[in-house]
Amino acid sequence: MSSSIPIIAKNIRSLREGLGMSIKGFSEMGNISPATLVNIENGKKSFRLKSIERISEITNVSLEELFKENFSPAKNLREQLIKQYENDIEISVILSSPPTLQYTIKQVVLPTQLLRSSKEINEIKEFLSIRGFNHKGNSI
Repeated sequence: MSSSIPIIAKNIRSLREGLGMSIKGFSEMGNISPATLVNIENGKKSFRLKSIERISEITNVSLEELFKENFSPAKNLREQLIKQYENDIEISVILSSPPTLQYTIKQVVLPTQLLRSSKEINEIKEFLSIRGFNHKGNSI
């Protein structure tokens, strides 16, 4: 498994970022410690397969997928999980937290024509606000 560690590390980070989740939120959802998640994502220490299995189970991404070099999370995975866990209050609360700015840019802004021309921060904030994303101007 040691040769697979860099692949798993990259894929777990990609999965978390693809869900628009912070380390804190993703670790809470997966019921693992933030330190464990950081160690997994950095590939610095060996980790327990149990932690990877838990991430796999909670996100519906198979272990086989997490071990693939060309892994890419589904574009709508966050929405799928929100729907799946709508009756699980604990996970639903975590998933209903605002996504990271990185997620918002990749999943909401870049697929549109918004940035084809220069925009003021307030224009970007308004664009995001209309779509239910409220990021502070100084973070954009």
